[in-house]
Amino acid sequence: MAGPGNPPGRGARADIPQLHAIRSLAMAAIFFHHLWQGLPALRRPYQDTFLDAAFMDMALGVVVFNVMTAFLMGLPLLGESPAPAPEFGAYLRKRLWRLCPQYYLAVVGLTLASVLVFRLTDIRGVFLSLLSHVLFLDTFQVSPFYGNMAAYWWLGLLVQFTLVFPLLIRLVRRPGLGVGGWCLVSAAVLWPTTAWIQARGTALPGSGFETFAFLWTFNLPARLPEFLFGLWLAKVFREHAGGSWPFGRGVAFFLGVGCLATLAWGRIPGAPPLGHMSGALWSLAAFAGLFCLPGLPVLGTRPLVRRFSVLSYGIYLCHQPILSFCGPATSGLTPWARFAVQAVAAGALSILAALLVERGAAAVLSRIRPERRPATAPVGS
Repeated sequence: MAGPGNPPGRGARADIPQLHAIRSLAMAAIFFHHLWQGLPALRRPYQDTFLDAAFMDMALGVVVFNVMTAFLMGLPLLGESPAPAPEFGAYLRKRLWRLCPQYYLAVVGLTLASVLVFRLTDIRGVFLSLLSHVLFLDTFQVSPFYGNMAAYWWLGLLVQFTLVFPLLIRLVRRPGLGVGGWCLVSAAVLWPTTAWIQARGTALPGSGFETFAFLWTFNLPARLPEFLFGLWLAKVFREHAGGSWPFGRGVAFFLGVGCLATLAWGRIPGAPPLGHMSGALWSLAAFAGLFCLPGLPVLGTRPLVRRFSVLSYGIYLCHQPILSFCGPATSGLTPWARFAVQAVAAGALSILAALLVERGAAAVLSRIRPERRPATAPVGS
């Protein structure tokens, strides 16, 4: 079993127990973010408070997923004695077979459920929305973000990263900057660019640029530093066996300076907001810190935590529509009672739906590809 003192060997699929715990925490954070976001009557009295900021910042669990995805994808390919770089066609097929079966079952099933629950009559609109999900086009248009499947934008981002991953691995393995250098270059260029685009979009409400700025943060250019950071962690993790900090001095310096810089920037009067850059930096630090937290590897070996982690992909796919279905059923309750009831009911139903999606995908794959053992795809894998 791989851990801080025992990195996986060449070509190995790492089983690092603390990742199960981190994945479970990140999925829970995203669930509670969407729960809180979907209860405006509860949010309203707490606007501009620490509680509201905490729940809204839980959306950054997606950044943790991005780092973890790149970390696991990069482990066999970076560091000492790396496996050969993947070929584009074969790798794309492998990743799509891993992502699509559960995703397509969830999209079709939850779209039909939405039609029934909300009595939708705009069949053309339902079909176009379904097509957008299936073709991973949600990150290129605003309308999906106003529906109950807004979280599916992340699947489009994963496909974008999958498309560039074989080229990216070849780039960072070339002599020169290395994966750490490319991570720093991308952060130095793309994060300030994203902050400027976000600020400019805010200054031009109702314009096409505001729409562009909104969509920019959901596509690969704005998120590339997160993925490259995950690849950087994979490389140094393979090279720095042992010790309580397995990621080397360079990563520690980058995170320390970066987080301190965001704090100092926030104290400058009139300084423009850093936007996504600040949240992303602290999310990278949170992932690395949790990875090294004593006790987390033990937590990650608990059967319930591991099972929740494996189901996390299905939970991610199902939780937001299910939360929306609970809305009408709890409309007569007080705001905090709605929060509690939806947390329990939607949480349980999301786990049940994830189990059904997992088993359905396994059944479909066993018929389509009987030579392959059906695999689950936990979020961030």
